[in-house]
Amino acid sequence: MVRGLATDGKKYKHINRNDEKWLSKDLNDIKKTVEKYIDDIRPDNEKAIDSLQKKSKKKKMTIDRIFAILILGIFGATTRIIGIFLIIKGTYFLGGSLSIFGAVFVLTFIMYEKYK
Repeated sequence: MVRGLATDGKKYKHINRNDEKWLSKDLNDIKKTVEKYIDDIRPDNEKAIDSLQKKSKKKKMTIDRIFAILILGIFGATTRIIGIFLIIKGTYFLGGSLSIFGAVFVLTFIMYEKYK
């Protein structure tokens, strides 16, 4: 679809066109195609549009998300707090191990929520 990128920015001498003009034309063609596609799939009445938007905003709790919140989030946070408490009390080996273990769980929960 993009015709002018293979020239590395050099002008076509025989037709006096450069890459930017060809790319701009292709991007305009893509824009027209996308606008036509959006107009074709859009519902006719406003009530249908509102109901579609409300349905998309609802986020259902799935079993894996409940598992992640309970195990990774709550268990990880409590393990981390208990580990820090044990470090303060003087049990360094157990406190450090639990603190690192809890930090890994909490980090896993944050990454799961961000990249799911």
